Amino acid sequence: METSKKTFKFDARPYKHKNPVKRFLCPLCGVERAFNMTYRLSPKHYFQMIIVTVFTSMVLFPLMQWNGIFSFFVIWACFELGIRLAFRKEIPCPHCGFDASWYKKDVNVARKLVKDFWKEQEPNDETGQGEHIEKNFEASEIQDHGQHP
Repeated sequence: METSKKTFKFDARPYKHKNPVKRFLCPLCGVERAFNMTYRLSPKHYFQMIIVTVFTSMVLFPLMQWNGIFSFFVIWACFELGIRLAFRKEIPCPHCGFDASWYKKDVNVARKLVKDFWKEQEPNDETGQGEHIEKNFEASEIQDHGQHP
């Protein structure tokens, strides 16, 4: 009997992003990528923070009087954290799992993340047809230029 092997089909079509902040190619797989947001706060975010601060100050006025205005700093920290976490989620490539921020910090961790990404893509069937995933990982292994153990 002939068993059919499942092959991993790489989607090389670039996704169209509306008004991207930055366009670039993934350094590992070469797929066109884009960031939809930046890690910095925009004037729109500051306007939102002011609105939230005014609302919070009005709610807390019976308890804190005019000291409720200082809630702005807590709201600012929350906005900053939220924007940076949302940006951090966009960094890894959805096609190959390459994370440039980890590559800058530690190449070995970046390699492990890519390998884990490919293991998650492995088909879960009884025949164990997953050797193509290892071949894809070996073909796309991150080269470590200048750092030899």
